Amino acid sequence: MNKIPPFPYFKKLELLDSLAVERFLNKFLPYSDFNFANLWSWDIHHKMMICSLNNNLVVLFSDYVTGEEFLTFIGNNKVSETASELIDFSKKNYQKDFLKFIPEENAVVLSESGFKTKPDRDSYDYIYSVDHLAIMNQWTKNSKSKRIRQFVRQHPDYKVTISSIGEIQKDSYQKLFKKWANNKEIENHFELHEYKAFERILQIKDNNNIKVLSLYVNDILMGFTVYEIVSGDYAIAHFSKADIKYHSSMYDLLIWEEAKALKARKVKYYNFELDLGITGLRYTKEKYKPAFFLKKFILTN
Repeated sequence: MNKIPPFPYFKKLELLDSLAVERFLNKFLPYSDFNFANLWSWDIHHKMMICSLNNNLVVLFSDYVTGEEFLTFIGNNKVSETASELIDFSKKNYQKDFLKFIPEENAVVLSESGFKTKPDRDSYDYIYSVDHLAIMNQWTKNSKSKRIRQFVRQHPDYKVTISSIGEIQKDSYQKLFKKWANNKEIENHFELHEYKAFERILQIKDNNNIKVLSLYVNDILMGFTVYEIVSGDYAIAHFSKADIKYHSSMYDLLIWEEAKALKARKVKYYNFELDLGITGLRYTKEKYKPAFFLKKFILTN
């Protein structure tokens, strides 16, 4: 296990940091931005850095879309002192007078201490009830339910497998990612941030909690999801890709199958991550009827 250095001596994020990072997180709900697999996979610009301050985890974050750097932290030790020191450091070194991705638990304490907290709706994690998603095929007067039942009738022999991420033959999944891009008329999918992040999560070989659900029709891979069981109650979505030209219900079917698998493992909640303020993504995530959100805030003093 790598040792995380004390602030302000940041280190680049490495695969060997996983256990050390997770040690800071086990007292908190599973915010997607502080999940190690998420941090690792989305470090496509190789800018993500970490250190500890007052026994809190500090992350020099690289924005998912722009790659812009900002500071954040998670922890429950000397929270006000930590926030003040990080804001001062951010002003001096990054010309930013704020911290982002501050979990709600921290934001409540900091607001009571005189800091200004602003809800960052674009970064809220969508949390769904697994029980609710597992009966998606029975939702009344719902197009998703109707499409799932239609697919099952048309393809009664479709097959679903679940593997750990270290067990899959990645070529098939890379090819499906390319087919997804072709369907969207994206010429060079290798340059997509999401594809680069997907390639990076495939490098995590020793986490048996990261699973790949694969859906086959006539032994051809038609869709897959990558998710991680992070506690007894929670799982986090990482990636999902499908050939919707084959059937419009593919993503609904994948989420339904994933929920059934999670329910069998007695997982209660599914973190479908944030929508980044992207209108289409928000519309899609809201249609699955989240049970609640893990809220994050922008912090200033």
